[in-house]
Amino acid sequence: MDTRANTYPGNYPGNQPGPGHHPERECKEKDTQTGKAIDTARLTYCTNLQTAKGDQASSEKAYDRSVMIYHKKKKLFEWTEHNYRLYRDFDICVDNELTAVTTSLTANVKAISGLSGDLFTNLKSVVTKIADLKTKIGALGDAAYNLDKYKNDQANATQWCLLTGKNVDNCRPEHEHHHHRPEHCHDADQIYHELIHLTKKVLIADVNSLVQSAADTAGIQTFTNIDTLTTQQTAFTTAATALVTQIQTTVTTRRKDLDGVQADLSAAVQACTSAGVDKYTKTSIAHAAHCTVQFLCCPDCECVRIEPCDSHEPRLIDCECRICDIGEKIRSTYRGEGDPDPDCGCHGKEPRR
Repeated sequence: MDTRANTYPGNYPGNQPGPGHHPERECKEKDTQTGKAIDTARLTYCTNLQTAKGDQASSEKAYDRSVMIYHKKKKLFEWTEHNYRLYRDFDICVDNELTAVTTSLTANVKAISGLSGDLFTNLKSVVTKIADLKTKIGALGDAAYNLDKYKNDQANATQWCLLTGKNVDNCRPEHEHHHHRPEHCHDADQIYHELIHLTKKVLIADVNSLVQSAADTAGIQTFTNIDTLTTQQTAFTTAATALVTQIQTTVTTRRKDLDGVQADLSAAVQACTSAGVDKYTKTSIAHAAHCTVQFLCCPDCECVRIEPCDSHEPRLIDCECRICDIGEKIRSTYRGEGDPDPDCGCHGKEPRR
C-alpha cells in the first residue's frame, strides 16, 4: 500500500469508483434520516481511518527497524561464528598435535635417556677393560723385551739355535743341521721375531690409541648430557599444556558467545517476522477502513432494484442474495471440518441491475 496516501477520497490505488458507481446519485439522500445515520457512521469510520493510518505508519517504521536490527544481528553472528571456527579448527589441529607430540617426545626422551645411561656404563666398562688390556700388553712388552735380550745374548746362542735352528753365534758360521727337526718348528725363528717386534712396535702403540680413543669417547658422551633433554622436554610439555588450555578456554568462551548471538539472531528473526505480520495486519485494517469510509461517503449499493413508483415488487432481494453469496464464499473458504456445503437458497437467481 502506498503509505504516502493520506487524503480522501481516491487516495488508495484501486479504490476509485468502478463500474456501477453513479456520480449523478451522489448525496441525494444525505438530508434524510438514513443519510444522517450513514453520515454519523462515516464520521466514526473516518476517526477509525486516521487511527488505522497512524497504526500503519507506526507498524511500517517498527518493521523497518526490526529489519535493520536483523541485518546487524546477522552480521554479528557471522563474524562471531567465523571467529569461533578459527579457534575451533586451531584446537582440532594444533592442540591435538601438541598433545600427541608431547606424549611421544616424553616417552622417546625417557627411552633415549635410558640408552644414554646404558651407553655411559658400557663405555666406562670398555675404558676399564682397555686399561686392563694395556697393563697386560705392557707385561707382554716386557716379555718381548726380555726375549729379545735373551736372543741377542751370545751366552744363549746354543739354546737359540736349538729352538730355532738358526745360528746366532758371531764366531761361528751357519752350518747345516744334521738332526731331524719337527715340521712345526721350521718357522720358529719367524714366530719369535713376530712376537718380539709385533709387541714392541704394534701392540703397545695400538693399546695406547685404544686407551685414548675410549677416554675421548666417554668424555664426548659425558659432555653430550642427554639428560638435559628431559629438562627441556618437561619445559616444552608445560608450555604446550598451557597453550592447549588457553586455546580450549577460548574455544569454550567463543562457543558461549556464539550461542548468545545465535539466540539474539533468532529473537531478531522472530521480531522481524512478527513486525512484518503486524505491518500487513495494520495495512489491511487501514485499507479496509479507507474502503469503508469511501463507500459511506455516498453509498451506492447497486443491488437495490429501482422500480416505477407504482410497483409493489420487493426491491432488496438482490442485496440479500449478494450478501448471502458473500457469506457462502467466506464459509467455503474458512469452513471447518465436517461443515456442510453452504447454501443460502439464492443459487440460480440472477440479480437484477
